[in-house]
Amino acid sequence: MLMEGLPAIPPFETGFQMVARHAFLVRPKKKLTVSQWAAEYLKYYDADALPFLAEIMDACGDPETCEVGDMGPAQGGKSMVGEAFIGWSIEQDPAPFMLVQPDKTAAETFVKLRINQMLNSTAVLRSQLAPVGNADNMFIKLFRGMSLITAYPVENQFRQRSVCRGWLDDYDGFPTNAAGQVDIEGKGDGVSQIEGRMTAFKGRDTKLVSSSPALGEDAGIEPFIQGGTDERLWPVCPSCGERWEIDLLRDLKFDEGTPEEAAQSAIVVCGEGCILGPSDRHKLLASLKDLPNAGFIARRPQAGKYRRTFRRDGLLALTPWPELARQWMDALIAWRSRQDEAPLRTFYNTKAGKNYRSQLSGEKPVAVDDLKKRLEAGWVLGTVPRGPVVLNLVIDVQHDRFECGLLGSAENRESWLVDRWRIDVLEDGLTQVSPFVHKEHWRVLLPLFDRTWPLSEIGPDGKSVGYAPVLSVTIDTGGSDKKGDQATEGAKFFWQAARAAGIAANRITLVKGASRITAPLMAPAQFADQKIRGGAKRNSAKLWMPGVHKIKNIIDARLRREKPGPGYIHLPRNIPEEYLDEMTAEELIDGKWEKLRVRNETWDLLVYGEAAILKPPFAQSRSDMRWVPKAFRIEWPTAAPLLETVPIAEASPQADVQTVPIRKQKSPAPVKRRRANPFTNRS
Repeated sequence: MLMEGLPAIPPFETGFQMVARHAFLVRPKKKLTVSQWAAEYLKYYDADALPFLAEIMDACGDPETCEVGDMGPAQGGKSMVGEAFIGWSIEQDPAPFMLVQPDKTAAETFVKLRINQMLNSTAVLRSQLAPVGNADNMFIKLFRGMSLITAYPVENQFRQRSVCRGWLDDYDGFPTNAAGQVDIEGKGDGVSQIEGRMTAFKGRDTKLVSSSPALGEDAGIEPFIQGGTDERLWPVCPSCGERWEIDLLRDLKFDEGTPEEAAQSAIVVCGEGCILGPSDRHKLLASLKDLPNAGFIARRPQAGKYRRTFRRDGLLALTPWPELARQWMDALIAWRSRQDEAPLRTFYNTKAGKNYRSQLSGEKPVAVDDLKKRLEAGWVLGTVPRGPVVLNLVIDVQHDRFECGLLGSAENRESWLVDRWRIDVLEDGLTQVSPFVHKEHWRVLLPLFDRTWPLSEIGPDGKSVGYAPVLSVTIDTGGSDKKGDQATEGAKFFWQAARAAGIAANRITLVKGASRITAPLMAPAQFADQKIRGGAKRNSAKLWMPGVHKIKNIIDARLRREKPGPGYIHLPRNIPEEYLDEMTAEELIDGKWEKLRVRNETWDLLVYGEAAILKPPFAQSRSDMRWVPKAFRIEWPTAAPLLETVPIAEASPQADVQTVPIRKQKSPAPVKRRRANPFTNRS
């Protein structure tokens, strides 16, 4: 009889109940491949979205495969493969596992947002956590029969850790050495480092290396892929039924124009020429389900199963084809208009899943014959064709002359060589110009600010329908004679004379090229003169020092453009061949431009013409023309009746285009006091 107030003693557990409670420890698990496990347990894994992932997953669980490589676009399922590999290892075949991320921050982020989410949403994984208080830590998680270590590429992270399986994620984001190779504190690359941690498990070890490519064809993930089976996707065309190796850079087609036009016209062309629309992307993916190896075909089957490597294409990733076309066109516009390779590199690496090869590397010099092919009929030197929005004049100083070039600019850095001539005598027509000896000779340049150039079309009166003014005069001050740097002194004299004549400071650009390869495209200006007691004279001329090697890369790329559009340089049909020779007078050698011939003035004029609009308040990095002051915009008559459309020089063969009578421009309208006009004199 129980005493009142005392708790009742529960009945003893029977043997059957004890066996039932521990039966899961001896109950045979349902054997699943990695992809089968992911389909059954990972709630956020859709096997139909990217069906080829199953083949990569199953390679990770194949006992005959020790190394798996996965290279493809960003957000293309690489992390899903790695997570499935980890989850399968925890629940199906426990073995010590190491996950390596590019840095500590990336490691913490991945654990919090991916690993912990997988554990919290997957009951079979939570049940495998070791029954100890510190089993679920940030960088070390303990499970029944295994540990999961999360590390980053620091040499001491690999010490005292013996693992059977490993995953190097975002491998091309690992630290590199001076040669561009992945290197962890001088101790070797990530693959060799984790290989050393697997010595005790040799024969049962498996490592997964995944990344979007970023380090080039000879470093990072790509050589690892090339050293394996290098398997590519060959889907079935839903139109003709033939298989082909899909390639975004070759097969994605669109109309080149605006990004919106590219997106609206995006199609894919199969190996037999069939045109596939964006809706066919799902059919291509579906065709992989019933193909051997989920559509992968090995380039190097002789590599065997030891290292199976996979290369996926961005056309079969998650980004729709119209969006791929839009982003590609955006990147192309950035390249063509300002030779900015960063968007193209990003597109290749993250969307196409391919390494990017610089557009500026390994090219032979532009040939004169190639330039002759782009000469434009119906437009002659010394006249302004339709297209340019503004004119800027550039001067290269020589010991006995001023070499002059007039450049027109439009949106997206499309440009025109409007005129090209030299000044070798003063106004009297007799005195030889000597810029390095006589500073006063620089005054011969002052009238250029007020000179105008005729538009290339003529009206009923046989005269030009209008004239275009010059916004600015840019002078290369880097020239010198045997006595030293004399051009800079003469240029400063010219600057002071122009300012005294009422020319706004922003219309005068003095440049001196920075010879370092690493020099910025356009560094902030420096004041040319110093005070006696130190410090810059802020009322002195500003000297701009552009990175000429970078700008020469830009001009070289523009001269290689074959069709008018962003970045294209237009040349008149009657430009003398000597100027074409000068435009091809330098060659890129080991990152620096070297002279092939003595005369290169036209080449330099194109280079400093680009530098002129890189400074504030001009275009800088913008590709639009909103920065051009209204008073200096080229204006065409809205409805001028044309007598004929031939250029002025052809309409009057006797006329010297360079000495067309100058029509003075009307003074700009007064500017409101609320905002000063940087192109009017404020002295």
